[in-house]
Amino acid sequence: MKDIKSFRKDIILLFIAELLWPLGLALYTGFFPLHIRELGGSDIIVGIIMSIPNILGILAILGGILCDITDRKYVIIFGWAITIPAPLIWAFANRWEWMLVGQIIYSLTWVCSPAITLYILDYKTAGNKMAGYTLVYLAGPLGSTIAPAIGGKIISSYGRQTLYLIVFALYSISTLCTLMLTKQPVEKNKDLRNSFSLKLDMNSSSVKKLASAVVFFTILTAFQNIGESYLSLFMSEFRKASIDWIGFYYTALFIGASLFTALLGKSNERLNPHVSLTTGNILFVMSILFLVFPTNSVFVLILAFFLRGMNRSILVFNQAIFAQNTNNSNNKGFILSLFIAFRSIIIGLAVYPGAFLYRANPKYPFYAEAILVIIWILFSYSGRFKNYLRNN
Repeated sequence: MKDIKSFRKDIILLFIAELLWPLGLALYTGFFPLHIRELGGSDIIVGIIMSIPNILGILAILGGILCDITDRKYVIIFGWAITIPAPLIWAFANRWEWMLVGQIIYSLTWVCSPAITLYILDYKTAGNKMAGYTLVYLAGPLGSTIAPAIGGKIISSYGRQTLYLIVFALYSISTLCTLMLTKQPVEKNKDLRNSFSLKLDMNSSSVKKLASAVVFFTILTAFQNIGESYLSLFMSEFRKASIDWIGFYYTALFIGASLFTALLGKSNERLNPHVSLTTGNILFVMSILFLVFPTNSVFVLILAFFLRGMNRSILVFNQAIFAQNTNNSNNKGFILSLFIAFRSIIIGLAVYPGAFLYRANPKYPFYAEAILVIIWILFSYSGRFKNYLRNN
């Protein structure tokens, strides 16, 4: 009973931390490319700066190693605290180069990415860990739900500086929550050398299975993010939407992400993951059709953003499936971090073809997303990958 109470307390703390931190992130993330453009950044510069968080996802490998050798609580604290200076830099930036500096500092948060997942799924408790995992990762979309609309209003009424100072405050309060988490020291039943030996001695069948899963899920998320960095530019420059309306559209996106994250988490108990992923991808393709639909209907655009929230939900869902089916307890953090790092780097690289496509025609990055996701859906029905999802 004591372990369940402790688990609930820590889940609540993580829920609050994951509520406030994404709230701060969502206040500005939809407008960040516009701010880079205002400070003199070109389409390519926008792409470079927006790709940095994903490129530096390689730091998740360091985080995974730390998760296997040290208390995961401290890895989480570092990942939260390191983001605090970034909004201060952005608040006082007068050139796009300062946006770049802040983005690099912010991106160091990747170190804690494996720690959050493993802290929950490896918690020693009789409580429902998958329910706790879903709740914590549902907090992000919930915290983000109304944030874009509020962020747009803050920018139009008080300016960019006020917005980033509010983000600074939210990041700081969120970090305080992580300080109160229960410690989760690693069980050192083998020394570090033996642990790394296990990594190298995994049988070929396990390696092939893990490698297939990494490639399978990474390709999907990369396809879904080709146009993501240019979404607000598309709405501002092509759809001629105001800052306030862009905020409302992003609010619809985060509402969709909240709903779909909850539904995917629940579907894991009843449906084959392949069915869930296929359904989610079809909805994502529909969102693109509505986005590029030749009309400025507010309803159609809100629906487009709402359905686009599916790409965030699928990313979380894929990570949970992968973590649950990684059975090597000594190396789980390292293996999960490899997946996160590889996925993030590929998503970051996907921004660059998106930049060139956007320069050719603002609709092209989104056309590419739709076509490639449809190809992925068809390919996923090949025997190898269909059986992987069916068996997991």
